[in-house]
Amino acid sequence: MPEKLNLFQLVARSELVAHVRIRSGSLRFAIVEVQEPMKGTAPFPVLRIAFRDFNMSRGPGDDPIVFPDGQEEILFLVPHGRNARRRKDREKNRDLYTLFHGRQGRLTVPAEGPGVLIQAIRRLSEVSRLDPASQAEALDGLLGGSNPLLLQTALAEIERLQSARPRLLPRLIGLLASPAAMLRVGSLRVIARIFASGRIGDESLDGARAALAAVLERARNDPDESVRAQAVASIAVWPERQEVQRDLKAIAGTDPAQAVRYEAEKALFKP
Repeated sequence: MPEKLNLFQLVARSELVAHVRIRSGSLRFAIVEVQEPMKGTAPFPVLRIAFRDFNMSRGPGDDPIVFPDGQEEILFLVPHGRNARRRKDREKNRDLYTLFHGRQGRLTVPAEGPGVLIQAIRRLSEVSRLDPASQAEALDGLLGGSNPLLLQTALAEIERLQSARPRLLPRLIGLLASPAAMLRVGSLRVIARIFASGRIGDESLDGARAALAAVLERARNDPDESVRAQAVASIAVWPERQEVQRDLKAIAGTDPAQAVRYEAEKALFKP
């Protein structure tokens, strides 16, 4: 099964990212009209998309890929058959692409509120063109925005790259008040990276303690079980274990959710 990629990875690794409208999805290849090339250059205004091989190899529980006529999609694409030996074949198929990373390589544009998705893809396309150091800076900057897709993607990529620094803690604390549980969990995961990183020096200790207080509040009172469990996991990597031992014991004995109590008990048994 292919590795699950976050939105930034999909954008950065695709050769062409395009907002398209499906002209016909019933032929051997899907025929799509390019509305906007969001990364890369579309060689023609109409492209063919190879996708049926992914349906032949789909896993249990995976729905077949279909392209309903008239539907709008964001497609993450790579040329199909780029290794063709004959130049004539390569030229003939310049309009032929396939989905990058299989079924992960498409996002349906919602009929209502499409702006959030389109804005996110445009911004991530800009970030993908930067050098690595500038990319990291730009991803940090996305945490100060309001687009939930950009926030979710920035948190996932910062965690993956292990690039979180204590200076991000004020923004991460702010995200703990998000109404979206997924963003609260993502913020807690990045905070845990900072707690465990050994990068908390005297100059950032006050900010780290403020973050710990905010994480403890989530562990005790967040209405979502998955958020409380991740908050406990973040508390468990605080560098001064004795400072959080009592809180972990209290949560292990009182939280109504078994998963949260287990996370606290597991933390208590760590050396």
